Amino acid sequence: MLTKIMKWASLFALIGAICFWAPASNYAVLLQFVICGSAVLVAIEAARSAKHFWACAFGGVALLFNPLLTFTFFYSVFPWVSVLCSTMFLASLVFLKTVPRPSILSITYAGPRSQSP
Repeated sequence: MLTKIMKWASLFALIGAICFWAPASNYAVLLQFVICGSAVLVAIEAARSAKHFWACAFGGVALLFNPLLTFTFFYSVFPWVSVLCSTMFLASLVFLKTVPRPSILSITYAGPRSQSP
């Protein structure tokens, strides 16, 4: 559920950045944290689902938007990068489904037992 929320948050953050982007904006660092964190979560989810192409792609997005090692984009390049990344997050909402973790059975489970007739 957390991954799905982060995917939607990243999608809205990227769309907002496309519409209101300014080269010297104060929200650029916040955008980098949101996108990088979401990309890491999606990459982990894809790796658990054995979808390695998706894991590598979102690992690249996480590196691209890493707030510690910043990449500066030209004003004309950033909208294209944002459209590409938002398309990736939108596609991940459709194609990557969270694999449920199996529950651990309790040794004190008092469920129904089979009875012989």
